[in-house]
Amino acid sequence: MAIPSQEQVSLLTDYDANSAYTAAYHELYANIRFNWDTQKQQHTVLITTPAFYAGHAAAAANIGIAAAQNGVPTIVVDADVQHPSLQQRFGIGEMLGLSDLLASDTITADRIAAQLCPTFVRGLRLLCAGKTPLAPTTLLAESKLEELLSSLRSYLAETEATPSLIIVSGPSVIGGTHAAQLSNMLDQTLLVIVTGRTTRKQAKQAQEQLVRAHANLAGVIMLDV
Repeated sequence: MAIPSQEQVSLLTDYDANSAYTAAYHELYANIRFNWDTQKQQHTVLITTPAFYAGHAAAAANIGIAAAQNGVPTIVVDADVQHPSLQQRFGIGEMLGLSDLLASDTITADRIAAQLCPTFVRGLRLLCAGKTPLAPTTLLAESKLEELLSSLRSYLAETEATPSLIIVSGPSVIGGTHAAQLSNMLDQTLLVIVTGRTTRKQAKQAQEQLVRAHANLAGVIMLDV
């Protein structure tokens, strides 16, 4: 899926509803919805990129905005704890979030609820990256990540009567194992490729890492910058 050449770090709400930029993200959301297992009340998607590029978080945010505008309760999780940016994009100050939950003894739906931030888009909430510095072993603890995702699903099951979406803005694939690990736990993975920045070698390496992690690599988002 190609996103038209515009300010790739801008939010969808900055553009006219009839613009090509807006239409591209709504089409992207429609493709995600098409591949949604209708037997599941919650659907989970990882947005990642081969090498670090700050704009990929905007892509995750914009898919979340498109989903919410289509009436789907949506949570966007900023899981790139080394390069957090989503709270700034939505005009939210520094908040507790993902890293604080992962560092806690237990993760419950109540704790999730206390740390979710409403945004200016109706139906869209943000789980910020958090304030607690995490050691790599903490972030890599598979049991904690699974506990977090389970609690997110439980929270949505308790609070929403309609199918809902969890979008995880993850770290880059190359140079770490966090993105691959997350991809194995989520329903779909979308890889952001940036024209003029992402090399063919990086794209191939990222694809291979995700395949080895048994990710459901559902497609590629081309940012034409």
